[in-house]
Amino acid sequence: MQLITYTNREINGYWDGGSKNQFTWTLGKIQTDEKGTFQRIHGWEANYWFHVAKGKTDKLTLSNALRHLKTNAKKGGYDITSAYSLTN
Repeated sequence: MQLITYTNREINGYWDGGSKNQFTWTLGKIQTDEKGTFQRIHGWEANYWFHVAKGKTDKLTLSNALRHLKTNAKKGGYDITSAYSLTN
C-alpha cells in the first residue's frame, strides 16, 4: 500500500525533474525500541524519510504518516490532499 500526496503548489527540492506537487510514500522497515514499534516511511521522490508509530494495519500506519506530513506542510504554508494506492 502507498500514500500519494498532492500539494496546493509545486515544491522545488533536491531531486531530478524540477518542481513537483505529487509525492508517493511507501512503507519501510519496522523497528521496535523501549518506546514502542515504529515504521519508516520513504518518499523517494521527495528525497525524505521519517518514522511514525506502527498502526494495526498498513492504512493506519500511512494515516499516521499523513498526519505528520500535513503538520509539516502547514508550517511551510502548503495544503495537502491525499489518496491511497494498493499497488507497491
